Amino acid sequence: MFINAIVIPWTGLIAAKVVPAIKRRLDGKGDPYKTKKTSMGALKALYAGGDYVIHFKYSGMLNIAYITMMYGMGMPMLFPLACLNFWNQYVSERLVVAYHMKAPAALDDKLTVNCINKLRFAPMLFLLNGAWMLGNQ
Repeated sequence: MFINAIVIPWTGLIAAKVVPAIKRRLDGKGDPYKTKKTSMGALKALYAGGDYVIHFKYSGMLNIAYITMMYGMGMPMLFPLACLNFWNQYVSERLVVAYHMKAPAALDDKLTVNCINKLRFAPMLFLLNGAWMLGNQ
Protein backbone atom coordinates (compact mmCIF):
# COMPACT_ATOMS: atom_id res chain seq x y z
CA MET A 1 0.00 0.00 0.00
CA PHE A 2 2.91 2.35 0.76
CA ILE A 3 4.39 1.71 -2.68
CA ASN A 4 0.98 2.28 -4.25
CA ALA A 5 0.60 5.54 -2.31
CA ILE A 6 4.02 7.02 -3.03
CA VAL A 7 5.61 5.43 -6.08
CA ILE A 8 2.79 4.69 -8.52
CA PRO A 9 1.31 8.22 -8.98
CA TRP A 10 4.70 9.87 -9.48
CA THR A 11 5.92 7.07 -11.75
CA GLY A 12 2.94 7.80 -14.01
CA LEU A 13 3.89 11.48 -14.05
CA ILE A 14 7.52 10.73 -14.88
CA ALA A 15 6.50 8.26 -17.59
CA ALA A 16 4.10 10.80 -19.12
CA LYS A 17 6.96 13.31 -19.33
CA VAL A 18 10.02 11.19 -20.15
CA VAL A 19 8.73 8.71 -22.74
CA PRO A 20 7.37 11.33 -25.18
CA ALA A 21 10.51 13.45 -24.67
CA ILE A 22 12.70 10.47 -25.63
CA LYS A 23 10.54 9.77 -28.69
CA ARG A 24 10.79 13.41 -29.79
CA ARG A 25 14.55 13.46 -29.20
CA LEU A 26 15.03 10.31 -31.28
CA ASP A 27 12.86 11.67 -34.07
CA GLY A 28 14.60 14.97 -34.65
CA LYS A 29 18.00 14.45 -33.03
CA GLY A 30 17.27 17.38 -30.70
CA ASP A 31 16.09 19.83 -33.34
CA PRO A 32 12.29 20.34 -33.25
CA TYR A 33 12.29 21.62 -36.86
CA LYS A 34 13.79 18.45 -38.34
CA THR A 35 11.77 15.27 -38.30
CA LYS A 36 11.76 11.77 -39.73
CA LYS A 37 7.98 11.65 -39.88
CA THR A 38 6.52 11.49 -43.37
CA SER A 39 2.95 12.53 -42.63
CA MET A 40 1.35 15.36 -40.72
CA GLY A 41 -0.74 12.90 -38.69
CA ALA A 42 2.34 11.08 -37.43
CA LEU A 43 3.98 14.38 -36.51
CA LYS A 44 0.89 15.56 -34.63
CA ALA A 45 0.69 12.21 -32.83
CA LEU A 46 4.31 12.63 -31.73
CA TYR A 47 3.85 16.13 -30.30
CA ALA A 48 0.18 16.10 -29.20
CA GLY A 49 0.43 13.91 -26.10
CA GLY A 50 -1.39 10.76 -25.14
CA ASP A 51 -5.03 10.01 -24.55
CA TYR A 52 -6.12 10.21 -20.94
CA VAL A 53 -7.78 6.99 -19.81
CA ILE A 54 -9.85 7.82 -16.76
CA HIS A 55 -11.30 4.36 -16.13
CA PHE A 56 -7.90 3.08 -14.94
CA LYS A 57 -7.75 5.90 -12.41
CA TYR A 58 -11.23 5.11 -11.13
CA SER A 59 -10.35 1.44 -10.71
CA GLY A 60 -7.25 2.37 -8.70
CA MET A 61 -9.28 4.65 -6.45
CA LEU A 62 -11.90 1.95 -5.89
CA ASN A 63 -9.16 -0.56 -5.10
CA ILE A 64 -7.58 1.69 -2.46
CA ALA A 65 -10.94 2.60 -0.92
CA TYR A 66 -12.14 -0.99 -0.65
CA ILE A 67 -8.85 -2.34 0.72
CA THR A 68 -8.75 0.45 3.29
CA MET A 69 -12.33 -0.15 4.34
CA MET A 70 -11.90 -3.92 4.49
CA TYR A 71 -8.73 -4.05 6.56
CA GLY A 72 -8.66 -0.59 8.17
CA MET A 73 -10.05 -1.68 11.52
CA GLY A 74 -7.28 -4.22 11.94
CA MET A 75 -4.54 -2.00 10.48
CA PRO A 76 -5.38 1.64 11.23
CA MET A 77 -2.25 2.79 9.38
CA LEU A 78 -4.20 2.19 6.17
CA PHE A 79 -6.30 5.33 6.69
CA PRO A 80 -3.41 7.85 6.53
CA LEU A 81 -1.85 5.84 3.70
CA ALA A 82 -5.11 5.97 1.75
CA CYS A 83 -5.35 9.72 2.39
CA LEU A 84 -1.77 10.16 1.20
CA ASN A 85 -2.48 8.03 -1.87
CA PHE A 86 -5.57 10.04 -2.82
CA TRP A 87 -3.67 13.31 -2.37
CA ASN A 88 -0.67 12.09 -4.41
CA GLN A 89 -2.97 10.78 -7.12
CA TYR A 90 -4.85 14.08 -7.24
CA VAL A 91 -1.71 16.20 -7.55
CA SER A 92 0.08 13.97 -10.06
CA GLU A 93 -3.01 13.48 -12.24
CA ARG A 94 -3.67 17.22 -12.31
CA LEU A 95 -0.12 17.74 -13.57
CA VAL A 96 -0.40 14.95 -16.14
CA VAL A 97 -3.71 16.22 -17.50
CA ALA A 98 -2.60 19.86 -17.54
CA TYR A 99 0.77 19.45 -19.21
CA HIS A 100 1.17 16.07 -20.89
CA MET A 101 -2.16 14.81 -22.26
CA LYS A 102 -4.48 15.87 -25.00
CA ALA A 103 -7.62 17.70 -24.01
CA PRO A 104 -9.84 15.05 -22.42
CA ALA A 105 -12.90 13.96 -24.31
CA ALA A 106 -16.21 15.42 -23.22
CA LEU A 107 -17.64 12.71 -21.00
CA ASP A 108 -21.01 12.58 -19.37
CA ASP A 109 -21.41 11.80 -15.69
CA LYS A 110 -22.22 8.11 -16.22
CA LEU A 111 -18.73 6.90 -15.25
CA THR A 112 -18.62 9.11 -12.15
CA VAL A 113 -22.08 8.06 -11.01
CA ASN A 114 -21.15 4.41 -11.54
CA CYS A 115 -18.01 4.87 -9.41
CA ILE A 116 -19.96 6.56 -6.61
CA ASN A 117 -22.57 3.79 -6.72
CA LYS A 118 -19.80 1.23 -6.27
CA LEU A 119 -18.30 3.23 -3.37
CA ARG A 120 -21.59 3.13 -1.46
CA PHE A 121 -20.88 -0.43 -0.32
CA ALA A 122 -17.44 0.32 1.16
CA PRO A 123 -18.73 1.67 4.54
CA MET A 124 -20.93 -1.40 4.93
CA LEU A 125 -17.91 -3.60 4.30
CA PHE A 126 -15.99 -1.55 6.89
CA LEU A 127 -18.71 -2.02 9.50
CA LEU A 128 -19.15 -5.75 8.91
CA ASN A 129 -15.49 -6.68 8.65
CA GLY A 130 -14.54 -4.27 11.47
CA ALA A 131 -17.10 -5.83 13.80
CA TRP A 132 -15.74 -9.24 12.93
CA MET A 133 -12.15 -8.11 13.59
CA LEU A 134 -13.01 -6.53 16.95
CA GLY A 135 -15.30 -9.33 18.08
CA ASN A 136 -13.07 -12.25 17.12
CA GLN A 137 -11.54 -13.89 20.20
